[in-house]
Amino acid sequence: MAAVHVRRRRTAALVTGGGLAGLGGLIVLVGLLAAFSGDEPARAPASSRPAAAEPRVQAPPDPLTPRSVRATGTLVAVPAEDSSTGPAGGLGFAVEVEKGIAMDRAAFGREVERTLLDRRGWTAGGAYSLRRADAEEASFRVTLASPDTTDRLCAPLATNGTYSCHQNGRAVLNAERWARGAEAYGRDLARYRQYMVNHEVGHALGKSHRECPGEGTRAPVMVQQTKGVAPCAPNPWPLESER
Repeated sequence: MAAVHVRRRRTAALVTGGGLAGLGGLIVLVGLLAAFSGDEPARAPASSRPAAAEPRVQAPPDPLTPRSVRATGTLVAVPAEDSSTGPAGGLGFAVEVEKGIAMDRAAFGREVERTLLDRRGWTAGGAYSLRRADAEEASFRVTLASPDTTDRLCAPLATNGTYSCHQNGRAVLNAERWARGAEAYGRDLARYRQYMVNHEVGHALGKSHRECPGEGTRAPVMVQQTKGVAPCAPNPWPLESER
Protein backbone atom coordinates (compact mmCIF):
# COMPACT_ATOMS: atom_id res chain seq x y z
CA MET A 1 0.00 0.00 0.00
CA ALA A 2 2.83 2.42 0.73
CA ALA A 3 4.17 1.97 -2.77
CA VAL A 4 0.81 2.83 -4.27
CA HIS A 5 0.59 6.09 -2.29
CA VAL A 6 4.02 7.16 -3.43
CA ARG A 7 3.14 6.65 -7.08
CA ARG A 8 -0.05 8.69 -6.74
CA ARG A 9 1.83 11.61 -5.17
CA ARG A 10 4.42 11.56 -7.92
CA THR A 11 1.72 11.45 -10.57
CA ALA A 12 -0.09 14.38 -8.96
CA ALA A 13 3.14 16.35 -8.78
CA LEU A 14 3.83 15.71 -12.44
CA VAL A 15 0.32 16.74 -13.42
CA THR A 16 0.53 19.90 -11.32
CA GLY A 17 3.99 20.74 -12.63
CA GLY A 18 2.92 20.16 -16.18
CA GLY A 19 -0.06 22.42 -15.71
CA LEU A 20 2.12 25.23 -14.39
CA ALA A 21 4.59 24.77 -17.20
CA GLY A 22 1.78 24.94 -19.72
CA LEU A 23 0.40 28.10 -18.14
CA GLY A 24 3.87 29.70 -18.19
CA GLY A 25 4.26 28.88 -21.86
CA LEU A 26 0.88 30.44 -22.64
CA ILE A 27 1.87 33.67 -20.86
CA VAL A 28 5.13 33.82 -22.82
CA LEU A 29 3.27 33.24 -26.09
CA VAL A 30 0.76 35.99 -25.37
CA GLY A 31 3.64 38.33 -24.51
CA LEU A 32 5.41 37.56 -27.77
CA LEU A 33 2.27 38.12 -29.81
CA ALA A 34 1.76 41.50 -28.14
CA ALA A 35 5.38 42.45 -28.70
CA PHE A 36 5.27 41.72 -32.41
CA SER A 37 1.84 43.17 -33.09
CA GLY A 38 1.84 46.55 -34.93
CA ASP A 39 -0.17 48.34 -32.26
CA GLU A 40 1.51 51.02 -30.13
CA PRO A 41 0.95 50.89 -26.43
CA ALA A 42 -2.02 52.91 -25.29
CA ARG A 43 -1.13 56.50 -24.44
CA ALA A 44 -2.49 58.49 -21.59
CA PRO A 45 -5.21 60.90 -22.77
CA ALA A 46 -3.83 64.30 -23.70
CA SER A 47 -4.34 66.94 -21.12
CA SER A 48 -6.89 69.62 -21.97
CA ARG A 49 -4.58 72.21 -20.41
CA PRO A 50 -2.57 74.35 -22.84
CA ALA A 51 1.16 73.87 -22.77
CA ALA A 52 2.88 76.22 -20.38
CA ALA A 53 4.27 79.24 -22.21
CA GLU A 54 8.02 79.56 -22.28
CA PRO A 55 9.24 82.40 -20.09
CA ARG A 56 9.98 85.51 -22.12
CA VAL A 57 13.43 86.96 -21.92
CA GLN A 58 13.11 90.54 -20.83
CA ALA A 59 15.18 93.06 -22.76
CA PRO A 60 17.62 94.95 -20.59
CA PRO A 61 16.09 98.22 -19.43
CA ASP A 62 17.04 101.37 -21.26
CA PRO A 63 19.57 103.19 -19.08
CA LEU A 64 17.45 106.32 -19.41
CA THR A 65 14.27 105.59 -17.48
CA PRO A 66 12.46 107.66 -14.85
CA ARG A 67 13.91 105.43 -12.14
CA SER A 68 17.50 105.95 -13.24
CA VAL A 69 17.34 109.57 -14.42
CA ARG A 70 17.77 111.38 -11.12
CA ALA A 71 18.04 115.11 -10.93
CA THR A 72 21.40 116.41 -9.82
CA GLY A 73 20.88 119.89 -11.24
CA THR A 74 24.48 120.03 -12.46
CA LEU A 75 24.81 120.67 -16.19
CA VAL A 76 28.02 119.51 -17.85
CA ALA A 77 29.17 121.18 -21.06
CA VAL A 78 29.97 118.78 -23.89
CA PRO A 79 32.85 120.19 -25.94
CA ALA A 80 32.77 119.93 -29.71
CA GLU A 81 35.03 117.23 -31.09
CA ASP A 82 35.85 119.42 -34.08
CA SER A 83 35.97 123.17 -33.61
CA SER A 84 35.21 123.75 -37.30
CA THR A 85 31.76 122.13 -37.33
CA GLY A 86 29.43 124.48 -39.14
CA PRO A 87 30.14 127.63 -41.13
CA ALA A 88 31.99 130.52 -39.54
CA GLY A 89 29.74 133.34 -38.46
CA GLY A 90 26.68 131.17 -37.96
CA LEU A 91 24.63 131.01 -34.79
CA GLY A 92 26.59 129.01 -32.27
CA PHE A 93 24.93 126.25 -30.25
CA ALA A 94 26.43 124.53 -27.24
CA VAL A 95 25.52 121.09 -25.88
CA GLU A 96 24.98 120.18 -22.23
CA VAL A 97 24.06 116.98 -20.39
CA GLU A 98 22.93 116.85 -16.79
CA LYS A 99 25.38 115.05 -14.54
CA GLY A 100 24.07 111.66 -13.44
CA ILE A 101 22.30 110.77 -16.69
CA ALA A 102 23.56 107.44 -18.04
CA MET A 103 24.37 108.77 -21.46
CA ASP A 104 27.52 108.95 -23.56
CA ARG A 105 27.78 112.74 -23.61
CA ALA A 106 29.97 112.88 -26.69
CA ALA A 107 27.52 110.62 -28.58
CA PHE A 108 24.63 112.88 -27.58
CA GLY A 109 26.57 115.91 -28.78
CA ARG A 110 27.23 114.25 -32.14
CA GLU A 111 23.56 113.38 -32.56
CA VAL A 112 22.46 116.96 -31.84
CA GLU A 113 25.13 118.29 -34.18
CA ARG A 114 24.19 115.94 -37.03
CA THR A 115 20.56 116.95 -36.73
CA LEU A 116 21.15 120.70 -36.67
CA LEU A 117 23.67 120.65 -39.53
CA ASP A 118 21.62 118.28 -41.69
CA ARG A 119 20.59 119.75 -45.05
CA ARG A 120 16.98 118.83 -44.32
CA GLY A 121 16.99 120.98 -41.19
CA TRP A 122 16.85 124.67 -40.35
CA THR A 123 19.91 125.43 -42.47
CA ALA A 124 18.24 124.23 -45.70
CA GLY A 125 18.04 126.95 -48.32
CA GLY A 126 20.44 129.17 -46.41
CA ALA A 127 17.76 130.68 -44.18
CA TYR A 128 19.87 129.95 -41.09
CA SER A 129 23.51 129.23 -40.46
CA LEU A 130 24.36 127.11 -37.42
CA ARG A 131 27.62 125.91 -35.95
CA ARG A 132 28.77 124.00 -32.87
CA ALA A 133 30.33 126.30 -30.29
CA ASP A 134 31.53 126.38 -26.72
CA ALA A 135 29.09 127.60 -24.08
CA GLU A 136 30.79 130.99 -23.73
CA GLU A 137 30.15 131.97 -27.34
CA ALA A 138 26.91 130.10 -28.01
CA SER A 139 23.69 131.86 -29.02
CA PHE A 140 21.66 129.05 -27.46
CA ARG A 141 22.19 125.72 -25.73
CA VAL A 142 20.77 122.25 -26.28
CA THR A 143 20.46 120.56 -22.89
CA LEU A 144 19.56 116.97 -22.01
CA ALA A 145 18.04 117.04 -18.52
CA SER A 146 16.17 114.79 -16.12
CA PRO A 147 12.39 115.29 -15.84
CA ASP A 148 12.72 117.21 -12.55
CA THR A 149 15.45 119.49 -13.86
CA THR A 150 13.49 119.98 -17.08
CA ASP A 151 10.55 121.22 -15.03
CA ARG A 152 12.81 123.61 -13.15
CA LEU A 153 14.54 124.99 -16.24
CA CYS A 154 11.27 125.34 -18.15
CA ALA A 155 9.26 127.11 -15.44
CA PRO A 156 6.85 128.83 -15.60
CA LEU A 157 6.00 126.56 -18.55
CA ALA A 158 4.29 123.39 -17.32
CA THR A 159 6.28 120.45 -18.64
CA ASN A 160 4.99 118.12 -15.89
CA GLY A 161 8.03 115.84 -15.99
CA THR A 162 6.91 114.75 -19.45
CA TYR A 163 7.60 117.39 -22.08
CA SER A 164 10.53 119.45 -23.33
CA CYS A 165 10.75 123.20 -23.85
CA HIS A 166 12.75 126.22 -24.89
CA GLN A 167 13.31 128.75 -22.16
CA ASN A 168 15.91 131.46 -21.54
CA GLY A 169 18.07 130.58 -24.53
CA ARG A 170 18.08 126.87 -23.75
CA ALA A 171 16.42 124.06 -25.72
CA VAL A 172 15.74 121.66 -22.86
CA LEU A 173 15.24 118.03 -23.94
CA ASN A 174 13.55 115.79 -21.40
CA ALA A 175 15.78 112.73 -20.93
CA GLU A 176 12.78 110.47 -20.34
CA ARG A 177 11.37 111.47 -23.73
CA TRP A 178 14.77 111.03 -25.33
CA ALA A 179 14.79 107.46 -24.03
CA ARG A 180 11.17 106.48 -24.70
CA GLY A 181 10.02 108.46 -27.71
CA ALA A 182 6.38 109.25 -28.40
CA GLU A 183 3.38 107.35 -29.70
CA ALA A 184 3.28 109.25 -32.99
CA TYR A 185 6.70 107.84 -33.94
CA GLY A 186 6.20 104.31 -32.66
CA ARG A 187 9.53 102.48 -32.47
CA ASP A 188 11.36 105.01 -34.64
CA LEU A 189 13.33 106.59 -31.83
CA ALA A 190 15.96 108.13 -34.12
CA ARG A 191 13.40 110.22 -36.02
CA TYR A 192 11.65 111.26 -32.83
CA ARG A 193 14.94 112.54 -31.41
CA GLN A 194 15.48 114.54 -34.60
CA TYR A 195 12.04 116.02 -34.07
CA MET A 196 12.82 116.90 -30.44
CA VAL A 197 15.97 118.77 -31.41
CA ASN A 198 14.46 120.56 -34.41
CA HIS A 199 11.27 121.54 -32.57
CA GLU A 200 12.93 123.07 -29.50
CA VAL A 201 15.68 124.72 -31.55
CA GLY A 202 12.90 126.09 -33.74
CA HIS A 203 11.72 128.01 -30.68
CA ALA A 204 15.29 129.25 -30.17
CA LEU A 205 15.10 130.61 -33.72
CA GLY A 206 11.88 132.45 -32.92
CA LYS A 207 9.37 129.95 -34.31
CA SER A 208 5.95 129.44 -32.71
CA HIS A 209 3.73 126.39 -32.56
CA ARG A 210 1.85 125.37 -35.68
CA GLU A 211 -1.26 123.30 -36.35
CA CYS A 212 -1.71 120.31 -38.64
CA PRO A 213 -2.72 121.76 -42.04
CA GLY A 214 -4.76 118.79 -43.21
CA GLU A 215 -5.27 115.04 -43.24
CA GLY A 216 -2.43 112.99 -44.69
CA THR A 217 0.01 115.88 -44.99
CA ARG A 218 3.36 116.02 -43.26
CA ALA A 219 3.12 117.76 -39.93
CA PRO A 220 5.12 120.97 -39.55
CA VAL A 221 7.98 120.36 -37.16
CA MET A 222 6.56 123.11 -34.93
CA VAL A 223 3.41 121.06 -34.29
CA GLN A 224 3.51 119.62 -30.77
CA GLN A 225 3.94 116.11 -32.13
CA THR A 226 4.75 114.59 -28.75
CA LYS A 227 1.11 115.16 -27.80
CA GLY A 228 -0.13 113.64 -31.07
CA VAL A 229 0.08 114.37 -34.75
CA ALA A 230 -3.19 113.10 -36.29
CA PRO A 231 -4.53 113.64 -38.86
CA CYS A 232 -1.09 114.64 -40.15
CA ALA A 233 1.85 112.28 -40.61
CA PRO A 234 4.81 112.59 -38.22
CA ASN A 235 7.69 114.64 -39.59
CA PRO A 236 10.97 115.51 -37.83
CA TRP A 237 12.18 118.18 -40.28
CA PRO A 238 11.05 121.79 -40.78
CA LEU A 239 8.89 122.33 -43.83
CA GLU A 240 9.96 124.90 -46.38
CA SER A 241 7.07 127.09 -45.26
CA GLU A 242 8.47 127.11 -41.71
CA ARG A 243 11.97 128.34 -42.50
